[in-house]
Amino acid sequence: MADNKNEIENAMSNDKLKEIFSKMKDSREQGKQALEELNKKLDNIQPLAKKIKDSLIKRHKKEILGAVLTMRPSAPKPGEKPTMNPSLIVISELRKQTGKEKIRHIGKIEKEGNSMVKHGELKVVSILLEEIWSFATRGQYDLMRSIVSGRLVHDEGDWIKSLKAVEIHKIRMLKKFEKYVVSYVIAGSLVRGEATPDSDIDVSIVIDDTDVTRTTSNELVMRLRDISAKFAREAEQEVGIRGKLNIQVWILTKLWEGLRRAEPVYYTTIRDGVPLYDRGMFAPWKQMLLRGLLTPSPEAIQKYIKDGRAHLDRIKNKYRDIAIEDLFWSTIFPAQGILMLIGVPPGSPNHIAGQLREHMVKKGYLEEKYVKSWEKIHKLRKDVEYRKIKEINIDMLAKHYSLAVAFVERLEKAYKDIEKKLINDKIRSVKSKSVEDAQLVLKIAGVKASKSGVTNALKSELIAKGLARQKYLELINSASNLDAARSSLTEVESLDFNLDKVRDETIDIINSEKGLNKDKFRLNLRYGSDEIQGSAELWLFYKEVFIVKKSGRENLITKYIVGKKGSLKDPKKSTLKVLEKKLATFDGTPTRLSTKMISSLKTILDDNLQIFIG
Repeated sequence: MADNKNEIENAMSNDKLKEIFSKMKDSREQGKQALEELNKKLDNIQPLAKKIKDSLIKRHKKEILGAVLTMRPSAPKPGEKPTMNPSLIVISELRKQTGKEKIRHIGKIEKEGNSMVKHGELKVVSILLEEIWSFATRGQYDLMRSIVSGRLVHDEGDWIKSLKAVEIHKIRMLKKFEKYVVSYVIAGSLVRGEATPDSDIDVSIVIDDTDVTRTTSNELVMRLRDISAKFAREAEQEVGIRGKLNIQVWILTKLWEGLRRAEPVYYTTIRDGVPLYDRGMFAPWKQMLLRGLLTPSPEAIQKYIKDGRAHLDRIKNKYRDIAIEDLFWSTIFPAQGILMLIGVPPGSPNHIAGQLREHMVKKGYLEEKYVKSWEKIHKLRKDVEYRKIKEINIDMLAKHYSLAVAFVERLEKAYKDIEKKLINDKIRSVKSKSVEDAQLVLKIAGVKASKSGVTNALKSELIAKGLARQKYLELINSASNLDAARSSLTEVESLDFNLDKVRDETIDIINSEKGLNKDKFRLNLRYGSDEIQGSAELWLFYKEVFIVKKSGRENLITKYIVGKKGSLKDPKKSTLKVLEKKLATFDGTPTRLSTKMISSLKTILDDNLQIFIG
C-alpha cells in the first residue's frame, strides 16, 4: 500500500513539474513574440521618427541634445490595461533660459513634432536634460531606462551612447557588489549636457566599508577598482565608444572625512552629481549641501587659506629648479654633443664656452652671440647656486628660456651642417683608403695592382686562392658606391670599421701563409682614468716604434725613433700604409721594452699606463 502511495505521489509531482515547465516555455514564447511585435512596430515607425528629428534639428539644433525612439505605456482608461505605443523622446538642454522660456520650448517641440504625425501612430515627447537628472535624484529611473533602452535617432556628442555605457556598467557592478555599493553617481560634462566624442564620463561609486571584516577597506577598493575597470571597457565596447568611463571608487568613511575637511572633489561631486543608484544617502547629502547644512570645519578653512601661500612658495622653488637644473642641462648636453661630433672631448661646464669659441666659432660653425647666451645661462645657475640671486622671477626665467631655445635650435642646425660635411669627408676618405689598403694587402702578398685593377686582382689572386674572404670584395664595392645623400655618418663609420677588420684578417692570413707572426712586434696599451680611458697599440721595430692611438673616428699613428736606453724621440705623423709596409719588410728582432721607454710612454700617453701582451 505504501509503495502504491509513493508511486501516485511521484506521478503527481512529475505532472506538476511538467505543467510548470510548460507554462514557463509558453511565457518565454509569449515574451519573445511580444518583443518581435514591438521591434516590428519600431521598424515601421522609424522613417517617420527620422523625418521629424531632421525637421526639429533644422530649427532647434543648438538646443536639442538627442532623440530616442522607444515604446512607452499609454495612460489606460478605467478597467483597461496600459498598451505600449511608440514615442519619440526629444531631449533638450536650456541652461540660460528662464522657466517660462523652457516651458514654451517644450510645448513648441511637441507641437511641431506631433503636427507631422497624421494618424496618431507616434507621439513626440519633449523633455529637458535637467528633468532627467531631477527624476533620477528622486529615485525615479523609468524615464532614464526608456532613453537608454530606446533606439538612437539623434545623439549630439555621443551623449546617449555614453549614458547607455554607464547604465550597462552600473547594472553589472550592482549585480556583483550590491551589498557594498551605497551610491552610483555620474557627474561632469555628461550631466551638464556638454559631452563631446572626446569627453570623459565621470562615475563615482561609494562603497560601504563599515561592515567589512574579511579584508581591509583598501583591499576592497583595489579589488572593486580592478573589476570596475574591466566592466567599463566591456560596456564601452558594447555601445561603440572607447576610453570614456572614468571610474572613481570611494570609501564611505573617507568620503565623510573628505566632506569634513572640505575637499573640493567631494563637494563638487555631491553638488553636481546625479545618483543612478542610491541607498538613501547621496540624495540627503545633496539636499544638505544645497541648504548650506554641509559646512567645513574652521580648521579645514584655515588649511585652504594656508595652502595658497604654500603653493606660491612651491612655484618659487620650481623657478629656482628650472634656473639651476633645467635651463642648464638643456644647453650643456647639446653643447657637449656637438663637441664630441667634431672629435673634441668636452670639458667641464667652466670650459665649454672656451671650447665652443675655439672649435666652433673660429671654424665658422657657430656665431659668438650663442656662446654668450650659454655664458649667461651658466652664470645664472652659479648666481642662484651661490645665493647671489636669491629669488627668480618670471621675467628673468622667460628671458633665459628664450636664450636656451635659441641656443639649442642653433646647435641643432650646426649639427646637421657639420654632420653633412663629416659624411662627405668620411666618404672620400673611405673610398680612397679602401683602395689603397687593398693595394697594400696585395703588395704584402707579392701582387702589384693599379687602383683600377684592385678588385680584379683581389678576386683572382687572393679570394680565389683562399687568402681573403668574399666579404672583403663586397665591402670595397660598398665603399665605391657610397652616396652622401643616402648614407648616415654611422653607416659610413661602420663600413670603415668593417673594412679595417677584414683588411687586418687578410694580412694575418697572408703572413700566416708566409710563416710570419706580426703579433710578436705588438703590445697593447691602456691609459687614463676610469672615466676617460684610452687604448693604443705599440709596434716595436728595433730602432723605430709606432704608437697607434685608437680614437672614435680614425686611428692616430705616430712614428718615434728609439734613443739611448730606449727613450722615444723625434715624433712624426705616420699612416697605416707605412706601418703595414714596415711589417711586411722587417725581418729583425723587436725592440726591448726598457724603463726609459715606459717613462716616455707615460709622458706621451698618461701616467696611469697598463701594458698587455697579445
